[in-house]
Amino acid sequence: MSITSTSTPPSASTRTTIGLPNDGFVPVATISPASTVADPAHNADLCYQGLRRAAGLGAKVVVFPEVVLTSYIADDLLYHGILLESAERELGRLAARTADLDVLFSVGVPLCINGKIYNTVAVCHRGRILGVVPKTFIPTYGVDFEGRWFNSGPTDVTDITVADQTHVPFGSHQLFRCRQMPQLCVGYEICEDIWSPQPPSIRLALAGATIICNGSASNASLEKDIYRRGLISGQSARLLCCYAYCSSGQGDSTSDVTVGGQEIIAENGAVLAQARPFGEGFAIADVDVESLWGARRGMSSFKVAASAQAAGYHETLFDMDVPEHPLHRPVSPQPFVPAEPRDRDDCCDLALTMQAHGMLAFLHNRGADGITVLAEDTAVADAALALLVAVRAADLAGLPRTAVHMRFPGERPNDHAKTLLDSLAAAVGCTIFDTAHPQDATAEALVNPADMTELALGISGFPLDLTMQYAVNSQLVRSFVPLMLAHVAKTTDDERLHAALGPIIAHDAPLHVPEHDRYAAQGFTDIAPVEVEDFFIDGFLRAQYRPAKSFRLARCAFGSKYDGERLLKWMRTFYGRFFATQFMRHDLPDGPRIGSAGLDLRDGFMMPTYAQSTLWLDEVDALLAQLDA
Repeated sequence: MSITSTSTPPSASTRTTIGLPNDGFVPVATISPASTVADPAHNADLCYQGLRRAAGLGAKVVVFPEVVLTSYIADDLLYHGILLESAERELGRLAARTADLDVLFSVGVPLCINGKIYNTVAVCHRGRILGVVPKTFIPTYGVDFEGRWFNSGPTDVTDITVADQTHVPFGSHQLFRCRQMPQLCVGYEICEDIWSPQPPSIRLALAGATIICNGSASNASLEKDIYRRGLISGQSARLLCCYAYCSSGQGDSTSDVTVGGQEIIAENGAVLAQARPFGEGFAIADVDVESLWGARRGMSSFKVAASAQAAGYHETLFDMDVPEHPLHRPVSPQPFVPAEPRDRDDCCDLALTMQAHGMLAFLHNRGADGITVLAEDTAVADAALALLVAVRAADLAGLPRTAVHMRFPGERPNDHAKTLLDSLAAAVGCTIFDTAHPQDATAEALVNPADMTELALGISGFPLDLTMQYAVNSQLVRSFVPLMLAHVAKTTDDERLHAALGPIIAHDAPLHVPEHDRYAAQGFTDIAPVEVEDFFIDGFLRAQYRPAKSFRLARCAFGSKYDGERLLKWMRTFYGRFFATQFMRHDLPDGPRIGSAGLDLRDGFMMPTYAQSTLWLDEVDALLAQLDA
């Protein structure tokens, strides 16, 4: 297998860039024109108009449907050379008309090669046809009769002449990679290919493709759009890739089979953008190819070949600018919180169940007949959630609720907090006592309510005991805890419990530096609001964003709520404290693994105790300097 290299240099940029161009985000668009049967000139014009629109929005990769230049329902007209010649001619004209667009686009076109017809996509960029990829799986069942006209394409890549352009690679084993951003590597399959038991996209991803494009002509039927969305999003998750799918527009409908188009752009299981059938026929989203590479780095079972050539694929390199632009991508200010209310409720319910069963195992292993929740200088919401979990665990273990206690320090520094927790304890049948209160249990389980946000910043108010404590909230960020309490309040039939939880949920408990904090002298005292700290935790632990990328996404998520300088100063404190306090998290007490982020090896995170934060802090300082410039 060989490498083809195009040589259109990108334009120069005067912006100071930290990291990848556009922070590794690549705008991808899918377009479903209302094509006309057997009118390639008209259909090429529709594609041209769509390309201009997408390029105006910043799109760098654009996908059109299957055989869009002739329409999918040309049927036996495909035997006519006049139609095939017109389609090839219009492909050449479309490529020439878009020579000024720095966009990699694929357009579906039937091509007659050495006397046989193939269902192909032509991949074009800056006036050049970079390659022609044929369909592998040809459906001849149901409403599809493609085997009547089309041949399955070869895997081996050979050179052909298309639309007067010579030495164009032809074959299904092709990849197209951006020289300026190697993480942008595009592979193609067509319609039925994704429905097959062994989709070509699997081998494309294992050869290095991070974006899989599928131009389709799938008919509409009840619930098929839902199934199709699950198929596409699932494939993007399985292959740790972006899957960009578009189906033929309404012009491919007949009186008995309707086609309404559907656009889906999915990334690692999440649908970033979509257009429903019989809708606009256009979708655009920024795909994070850098994070896709990062996800593959972190999965040892995802075996990517050392190069496209090693995997048996032909690779075409192209030059492309990916300038910074407003992101076409949802950025949640609460990345740990599901956006949909139903999903949020399900997660809250499951998290509570996992916590309770984890604590049940802890009780059984320790032979404990009593549970004490430590409420010493911790957030009221954290202590409340720990108490609710302890009660559930006691019920599961067959222990009386009187065996569950909450312990406050003898000096009771916060009478209001104690009042709130007293009401909750009374509502669930437990008691609160002082530190000096004698213990009734012969074997006591101690529950540490510190949350993941406190632990990440090293501001937990009391020491962690590896041998005695159960860290029930250590996998929950602070911003998620009130949502879990609200879920309990919403779903309980106990009016007393509902009334006790209301003031606790409303109680404001900002993060604060402990009184005798040893890192204050290093300047790491300016702690951000909870939502900001949790945003930084997500970017560092789950996405492995560098500071520049995390900063850009924070500005998108929070808008004008916080200015750039404020965010960067908070970010500096976050990195400084996280690295400086890693030794405190080296061996955390047992706690339930709930989410996809953790703070110690048991939770899937391995970090040296004394790693240096210099790289991260220097980049934050560079960003601050850019703001001041």
